[in-house]
Amino acid sequence: MAMRIRILQQTSISGQPARVGQVLDANDSDASTLLAMKKAELLQNPDPVVITEDTTPVLRKPRARKG
Repeated sequence: MAMRIRILQQTSISGQPARVGQVLDANDSDASTLLAMKKAELLQNPDPVVITEDTTPVLRKPRARKG
């Protein structure tokens, strides 16, 4: 059975990166470990949420050259 958890600190689960704020289903063993390490919190009544990653590039103003 899987547990629904929210990641509180960046970590990895079964070799896959897990970012802060992600809500995911983890197996009991991984979830228990992360909960004990305080890297995740258990979600009792999770809302149906679609997690998307913002891939919009950040545009920066060019610096003025001296000289």
